[in-house]
Parts: sequence; C-alpha cells; structure tokens
Amino acid sequence: MPAPFSITAAPTYHRHRPEQTELYAIAAEHYPRFVKEIEQSGGYLPKFVRQEFEDYLKCGLLEHGFLRVKCDGCRHEHLVAFSCKRRGFCPSCGARRMVESAAHLVDHVFPEAPVRQWVLTFPFPLRFLLAAEPQALTAVLAVVQRAISTFVIRHSGLTVAYGARTGAVTLIQRFGSALNLNVHLHMLFLDGAYTFSCNRPTFHRARRPVGEELNGLLDTLSRRIVRVLERCGLLIADPEHPYLDLEPGSSLDHLQAASIAYRIAIGPHAGRKALTLYSVPPVEEAPNNPLLARLAGFSLHAATVCETHQRSRLEHLCRYITRPPTR
Repeated sequence: MPAPFSITAAPTYHRHRPEQTELYAIAAEHYPRFVKEIEQSGGYLPKFVRQEFEDYLKCGLLEHGFLRVKCDGCRHEHLVAFSCKRRGFCPSCGARRMVESAAHLVDHVFPEAPVRQWVLTFPFPLRFLLAAEPQALTAVLAVVQRAISTFVIRHSGLTVAYGARTGAVTLIQRFGSALNLNVHLHMLFLDGAYTFSCNRPTFHRARRPVGEELNGLLDTLSRRIVRVLERCGLLIADPEHPYLDLEPGSSLDHLQAASIAYRIAIGPHAGRKALTLYSVPPVEEAPNNPLLARLAGFSLHAATVCETHQRSRLEHLCRYITRPPTR
C-alpha cells in the first residue's frame, strides 16, 4: 500500500524582536545610568565598550535600518532589520557566528582525526592581568601552545625533532557561567601527531594521559607562564610572594577587577559581594578525576575527547567554545 501523501510546510521567516527580550530591557533601562554614574565619578568608558552597547540597542530594530526582501514568485515581502554584527554579548549575532564558526571548523579546519579539548584556567590575579594586557595574553598563549603540543607529540611516540607535528584551535573565553570576567583558554588539539613521508601524512594516535603526567604538565605550564610574565616586566619575582606590577587605573580596570571578584562595581552597593543564585546546583568535578589537575590557582582539564567518527559531537563542542556569553 503506498504511503499517504504528506505536505511539508515551507519554512517561514519570523523577524527577530530583541526589544521583547529580558537582556534588551535590562540594557536599555540601565545602560544610560551606568554611563552617567561612571562619568560622575570622574571616569569614562572606552569607545569600543560604548559602541558595543549602543550597536546592540539598535540591533534588529526596523527604525535603525532594514532591507525589503521580495519573492519573485509570489511577490510576498519581508522586512529584514540590520544586525549589529558585534562580538560581545548580542545573543542573535553571537549565535549566528557560533553556528557558522563551528561548521567552518568541522568542514574545513579539523582533519578526520580524534580531537581532545584542553581547558586552562588561571588564578584570579592573572585573570585581571590577562584581561588588561592583551600582549601578555598573547605571550602566555604561545607558551601554552608549545608546551601542550610537545606533550601530545611525545605521547604519540614521536618528537618534534623527528618532524612530527600536531595542530590546535584555541578560543579565548572571557566570561564565566555567571557572566563574571574569567579569562581562560579552550584548546581543541588533535589527539595525536602527523609524520610526513613523500609529502604524505600519517597520523599517530596519542596515548591517554594519566593523572601524574597531567600534574607534571600543569607544573611546567605554571612555571613557564610565570617566567614569561617576568620577562614582560609584569610580575615581580619575590622569592616568597611574587606580585603583579599592575595598578588598576581606568574605569574599565576597576569594573574588570570587581567582576573577577564577584563584587558590585558602582552604585550605592559598590564593593559588596554579588549574590549568585542557581536553580540547579553546579556540577562539581570528581576529586579523583585523573584528567583534571589543579595547582596554585591554575587548573587543567583534558577529559573531553571526540573520536574520528564523532563529527557531530565535534561540531557541538565547537559551538560550545564559540558560544556568546549570554547563551
């Protein structure tokens, strides 16, 4: 018996209405007062911060520009509002970039090979330093990339001198789960290394690291990060208590310092600890997790792996690390 004929509804376009979201309402109501209070205290917001807010408050609104799109067949029309295309906290533009970036990474960047995620977080003082000093973050990232690359290559039974090479994509996350400032690194490394013979690559799978090896790697990373910050003149190497040679100066510095410490930055309650509420208790890592290392405020996590055939899982992971902070 033939299957019954069914009609699949054609996809329809629904205009994004940011003005009806809670985030837009909060920004529209409090952003002007936020700027006013900072200016009254003698400070200022950098131009790029103000531009982020002001463009977001125009994103998706017809009164700030739109395109008229007409179907050549039925002559039906739609109005498509301009978007801000910002990289900050706009959920609409951020989600679009997240999907496009993840698809590009899976389709055009990562080869057919297993991928392991490495997540490195820093002590609170270094989070402020790396947020305030982009050049220092660049230097730290180079040190971290080299150390983990060497670690992966050696676990593949090879050496860099032998000509083995691995690859990675790193995304710098600046926010924590509570939208607090938390600079940390999400690194997607090939879980192995390539050798080349007659211009033909051969992949060698890395063996799974164990807890002691991960602890040793984190110790190496922390020492090298300290050394590179000393060379940059940002860390004073006191034998007992190393300290940062960095004094919060601008309004943005003070806002960042408050955000890292979960404290209210401006207003009548400035300096108070922010109250964070959870509808679901946060998931705690098992203390005996062999692929989680902690040392002096640093942490290194390497338990998430996507096998060669798990391309959809890899794309999901890429979406996760490229997601906007408001999602």
